[in-house]
Amino acid sequence: AGAASKTSSSLAYYSKLPLPSSLFFPMAAKADVAADSGVQIGIPVGKYLPPAPKQNGLFRFTPSKDSTPSIRGRVLNPLSYNLDLPGSWKAVTVGVIQTGDFCQPKCDEPWTEVKFEGKGAGKAKVMMVPTFRLTNIEKPSLEELGDPDEVIQKIGPFVTGDYYDPEDMPTVTEVIKEDGRTYYLYTIESPGAVNGPHNVAMVTTIEGPTSKDRYHAIMLVGSATSSEWDGGKQDLLGVAKSFRLS
Repeated sequence: AGAASKTSSSLAYYSKLPLPSSLFFPMAAKADVAADSGVQIGIPVGKYLPPAPKQNGLFRFTPSKDSTPSIRGRVLNPLSYNLDLPGSWKAVTVGVIQTGDFCQPKCDEPWTEVKFEGKGAGKAKVMMVPTFRLTNIEKPSLEELGDPDEVIQKIGPFVTGDYYDPEDMPTVTEVIKEDGRTYYLYTIESPGAVNGPHNVAMVTTIEGPTSKDRYHAIMLVGSATSSEWDGGKQDLLGVAKSFRLS
């Protein structure tokens, strides 16, 4: 009886202890590590990613099966986009809220797929925005979202992290057409913006795996401080320009 009493007391004690949140939110805990994107946090990408096809000293990132919350939620197909990075760049942890892991497959807010940074060159991330936030057209192409000036007015706050004002933020635009798809490339001078005074973005729209799925604007967003821009402008622009749908 004495042993049974001690066991009961022990169980009562441990039942009052807080349990780790990962027991209740295993996917969230997993997402906070690295968006489970197949990248290795803090390791130069040149040590584990394959060389870019153009053999230009860059290394290609392509999300694979079950590699991000949006792919696991069937919002995107695996292998749906790619970008090329200098070998010294490293993956950065994406937090649970930023990945959209908690709301897939019907996230109404923008989310971050994956994020990288280059020492002295800035940061780059892949973002997605549901197109219903940008237009009333149900499944728009990029051109249906608008011309380059109209589109940057819509996505500018996501690029700068704050707001977008063409009067205060000089913007250079390039239109790229490749393999039947259109991309808009932006270079924005944005003093005072949350993401830094220098921003770049390559944007297009992407359809879901089935005809019933939502469309999204998908973009490579880069940012840099003034010192990073002075020393790493070409690297950051190169990463943005390399972004393509597969």
